[in-house]
Amino acid sequence: GSAGNDGNVIRPEDKQNFTLFLAELRRQMKAHDRHDQLTAFLPAAAAKIDAGFEVRKVFDQLDFATVQGYDLHGPWENRTGHQANLFTDRRDPNEVKFSVDQTVRDYIARGAPKNKIVIGVPA
Repeated sequence: GSAGNDGNVIRPEDKQNFTLFLAELRRQMKAHDRHDQLTAFLPAAAAKIDAGFEVRKVFDQLDFATVQGYDLHGPWENRTGHQANLFTDRRDPNEVKFSVDQTVRDYIARGAPKNKIVIGVPA
């Protein structure tokens, strides 16, 4: 493996460019007989998914994607919340209810194949 590019900047104006970048990268890997895996680290928030990624097309190019399963709550909020909750808690006082389960369902609803989703967990 290599350090790679974590692509941690989501710019809506690059939504289609990211898809094209992955397709070209995949094409070049095949042209040079490279058998490396093409993967990506993707965000948990539905708004960020929709703003930055053509999910079905992106997953067509990837061997798998690691989906953020942590930092679902943090210091940017006024209330404490679980950092990596598997399911939403009906008692969660935060306006936005994040969970690993909801994130996975969001990706599947947007066309991601279940067998290509890997959940990133906090260490």
